[in-house]
Amino acid sequence: MKMFKDFFVLCRPHQWYKNVLVFLALFFSGNLFNLNLLTISVYAFLILILISSGNYIINDIIDIKRDRQSPEKRKRPIASGRIKIWQALIFACILIFMALFFSLKINIDFFYSVAALFLATLAYSLLLKKIFIVDIATVSANFVIRAIAGALAISVFVSPWLIVGVFLFAFFLVAGKRYGEILLLGKNAKKQRDVLKFYSRKMLKMIFYLFAVLLLICFALFSYFEHRRLILNSLLFACLVARYAQLANEKPLIAANPERAFSDNLLLVGSIIFIITSTLLLYVK
Repeated sequence: MKMFKDFFVLCRPHQWYKNVLVFLALFFSGNLFNLNLLTISVYAFLILILISSGNYIINDIIDIKRDRQSPEKRKRPIASGRIKIWQALIFACILIFMALFFSLKINIDFFYSVAALFLATLAYSLLLKKIFIVDIATVSANFVIRAIAGALAISVFVSPWLIVGVFLFAFFLVAGKRYGEILLLGKNAKKQRDVLKFYSRKMLKMIFYLFAVLLLICFALFSYFEHRRLILNSLLFACLVARYAQLANEKPLIAANPERAFSDNLLLVGSIIFIITSTLLLYVK
């Protein structure tokens, strides 16, 4: 039973929230209540979980030596030795094969997007995560691929606003993540993540706030040109971005782990209200 738990932990379920981006195209195309397309999107979400989990396992195998030197990461199943490298590799291959196989069942374009996510993440794990700015840009591009995959799965138009908005949002989050890592790791930052030697707190803070502003501008322009009624939600969206920025600035643990931001009741409730009001503005005529 414990081994099953270790394999589950190996898949990093706390990171699966990123795959929710697959539903953006469904939501903004006005098809949220189309049962057929909603079902396809759920399947696509599950497939992205499979491919993402396979990528996380491969990354853990590549980083095993470095993880064993980290007080936190050395507790991971592979680094701790609870799961052997060969076992993890076989499991990763099974997950990746399943993801690619089932993605073909949806359509060929979705298959290409899943394959692209796998290759981009593999390139990141092997090389790109060590290159200044490219590391943040690659993670952000992977967010975009997830969003595009959602559009391709249900065969709807891939809006340029979807690409730009998701990229800015991801860059904002990942810049904050790097900032949080530098604060948390201190002198050990460069040892745990090579690319951090190229960054400074001041630089990351500047990038973080710059992309926060760009994200707000993008949302306002998207609302004006694509969904005019969403302008009514611009202030709430700005408040949510500001609240997250405040949390990331005051609590490095949240900055380094964005999924923990929803432990903040204000941000959680505000996000729920934003989703409900956006749905009403888009779907109630």
